[in-house]
Amino acid sequence: MHTLSSLRLPALFLAVALLVGGCDGFDSGTPPTQSTGGSEATVSFKTDNISITEESGEVTIEVTVTNPPNDTVSAEVLYADGTSSTSPSDFNLASSPNVGSGYVAGRVVFPDTATTGNTQTLTLDITDEEENEPKEEGVFVFQNVTNASVGGTNRLTVAIGAIEIFFKDFEDGSLGPMSVFNVTNGNGWGVGNFDNNTYAVANAFGGSEASNSWLISPAINFNDFEGETLTFRNKRRFDDGGIERGLMVKVSTDYDGSGNPENFTWTDVSDQVENYSQDESYVASGEIDLSGSEFQGDEVYIAFKYISSGTGPGTSEEWQVDDVRVVGR
Repeated sequence: MHTLSSLRLPALFLAVALLVGGCDGFDSGTPPTQSTGGSEATVSFKTDNISITEESGEVTIEVTVTNPPNDTVSAEVLYADGTSSTSPSDFNLASSPNVGSGYVAGRVVFPDTATTGNTQTLTLDITDEEENEPKEEGVFVFQNVTNASVGGTNRLTVAIGAIEIFFKDFEDGSLGPMSVFNVTNGNGWGVGNFDNNTYAVANAFGGSEASNSWLISPAINFNDFEGETLTFRNKRRFDDGGIERGLMVKVSTDYDGSGNPENFTWTDVSDQVENYSQDESYVASGEIDLSGSEFQGDEVYIAFKYISSGTGPGTSEEWQVDDVRVVGR
């Protein structure tokens, strides 16, 4: 029988992707007023991507609630069989209730005393049936939600066979070990927090000049891995009519770790991003393939470049980045 906060199942290797909500904030200047939207109760996955090794033996799925009513909120977490490339037996779900489109992994329940940001969990023991198998992905979604709707982070992907090389979720309230280089004197990358979610954020509004700011990972050694991929979540607020998009993703193998990044060679992988946010909702980037020979080295840097055409309404937009993850095998 599944319990509220702990659902146990057998052992393997994995990574989990989800979509979370969150909003607002930047380090410099005066931020525009945050719109909190309506008061509708929602449930969301805490994150959209988790990577663990098979030695870890389990993965914990976290679900959060926003604007709960004075009533119990509950939701079933469903393993989406047709969308997943894994087998339900990898999660010991073959004998669980099958509802046609998947297998019920368990139900989370928030009591009527829950407040925004409260979390409930399901813990899955993973079973690795093969050694060194190629990466597979198990997808989890919500169904049968009571007294709430499904929020922005409505899908969790568990990537089995992936090793987490780098991960930053900014929950410690800092950008480190990522670093910032501001090419101009405009507002640069900082840390924001909204709805119990912390993230990296850049917003040129109110700055002294148009922004050109780089958020750069520490050096990552790709030589010990294959099949490297990058994922992250992003969210956009406001609009900059002077540029097509204020967020770019770049990769370098010759950056020195501290200088002006524009004096070094960067490969732009922005076109590989499957999803850029179009409004005030987080979206998952999709997998960005960094396995090519041009990305290999013992010191590989990944950067998020933020630019604006100005500093006022209509000439600046805000970009939030969260859950930056690099995995390999």
